[in-house]
Amino acid sequence: MQTKRAYPDNKNTGPQTGRAISIYAPASVGNIGPGFDTLGMAVTGMGDIVTGVLEERPGPDKITSISGAWTDLPMDPEKNTATIAARILLDKAGLSSQRLTVSIQKGVPGSGLGSSAASSVAGAFLGQALSGTVFSEDTLLESAAQAEASVSGGYFLDNVSASLYGGVCVSSSRLRQAYRFGTISGLFLVFLIPRILLKTADSRKVLPKEVPLDSAIGSLSNTAGLLAAIHLQDTDLFCRMLQDPLIQPYRQPLIPHFSDLEKLSMESGARAFIISGAGSTMLAVTDQEKDAIFLKKKLEDHVRGNNLPIFIQSSTIDSEGARHVAPPSL
Repeated sequence: MQTKRAYPDNKNTGPQTGRAISIYAPASVGNIGPGFDTLGMAVTGMGDIVTGVLEERPGPDKITSISGAWTDLPMDPEKNTATIAARILLDKAGLSSQRLTVSIQKGVPGSGLGSSAASSVAGAFLGQALSGTVFSEDTLLESAAQAEASVSGGYFLDNVSASLYGGVCVSSSRLRQAYRFGTISGLFLVFLIPRILLKTADSRKVLPKEVPLDSAIGSLSNTAGLLAAIHLQDTDLFCRMLQDPLIQPYRQPLIPHFSDLEKLSMESGARAFIISGAGSTMLAVTDQEKDAIFLKKKLEDHVRGNNLPIFIQSSTIDSEGARHVAPPSL
């Protein structure tokens, strides 16, 4: 598993009082096709930046601003995943009496790209950085997962682990463990992000209690195939293993224009077309850069010509995960 530390020398430095620190956490794709609730993949070009300052005076934590969000997000620090996660680690470091002031720049659009996970990961990483205490990766992961679960109503690690560690991660929510499996170069991602949001809870309601045996076997086979493709650095195999015979057929009808967009994508150079996470975001994948460029243009022309409320975004795998960035002004 890739190590993520707030300080390169891995030493406890003490509280970073009065110093503005900014953390970036990337968007992520949950499931990655067949890997339902077990696989997550960090992606480039989309992510949250959380900036915080710790003050040596008592008082309630405060969120000064939230920008770039596609939906209303809570300004109450006790209800926002970023500040919940940061406060968990600050308290662990014995800094419960110090005040945290935060600004949040949302860069994860739509639904299905791990928006709440990115905020919680950025918040947890920020809490570590401001405390000047080096926590274990498991503690960072658990703090971020707790924060996300407190607002989402479910404990899942696929998006959280990918956003924290980068690359492709394997997780078990039952065991509360996650591992960075690796990454693979040469894949090109084109996201179709509807303005219509889809709640994960609603997407889960359509799933049956029992599923066909052949669908379950197909999903297991393809999930193992994805991991084999990463191990072998085989982009062709990766694309062929992305099919999800188990979950996608039930969720697909919840997303407007899915079938038409899938057909157009596959005809325009995509090797695979899947739902990103629980939706409504969709993902077209190819292993040829020229095909990705052509595909993006075809999709943009289609959504513009048909006046569809869908945003198209090119991307690749983010192999870094959460990291420091230069802070803006609070």
